Amino acid sequence: MSRRIAGFELRLPEAWYTVPTETPGLVGEWARSTAAQLVAEAAAARDLEVPGQDLALELASQLEAVGHAVADTGLPGLVTGALVRRPELGVVDAMVTVTAQPGLGAQEFAAQLTSVVETSEEHDYAFASRFDGTSAAGDVTGLHAMITHFGEFGDEGSGVLEERVVLGVFPPGSPDMVEVTAVARSVGTFDDMPQEMLDLLVGLTVETEEA
Repeated sequence: MSRRIAGFELRLPEAWYTVPTETPGLVGEWARSTAAQLVAEAAAARDLEVPGQDLALELASQLEAVGHAVADTGLPGLVTGALVRRPELGVVDAMVTVTAQPGLGAQEFAAQLTSVVETSEEHDYAFASRFDGTSAAGDVTGLHAMITHFGEFGDEGSGVLEERVVLGVFPPGSPDMVEVTAVARSVGTFDDMPQEMLDLLVGLTVETEEA
């Protein structure tokens, strides 16, 4: 008898913060209070002059944007985290979302990723590559991609590269998958984004039950 995913938890490491996207009405208040606290603590820890409100407001705006971007998808059960390495700079370095994908097996997901890689030139992918890994929660299949976002001048203008990693985690004996999607603020945010996202899975625990 197969086992289905009953729940999951991602314990985030230092500098990652859980965003309350399950209650969109709280995102704004959470973003403002969290940003103010992080900026003040960072300034004190580095013996810096406490920055003005502008940096805290900018960080709050970015945290709120992450929260609403996830909440607006309407997907239930999403867990969201934001990476803020240097709060005194007022920027969110990356975001991650985690969700369960019932009935999506390893072979089907791998085929989806292979299709993305093979057709990447037809879309706005500057780079796309598949990779595999392991975690305590199960085997992992992933996609590492660089996606070009063009500005108001379209294809003839300059584009901005977004670095993204998508991981499928497959608990043993289960036909279900846990999907982990991470988006970096810019290329170069991580020295090795696929490996660092695999390292993030140390905090992932998945609960399964008999179907």
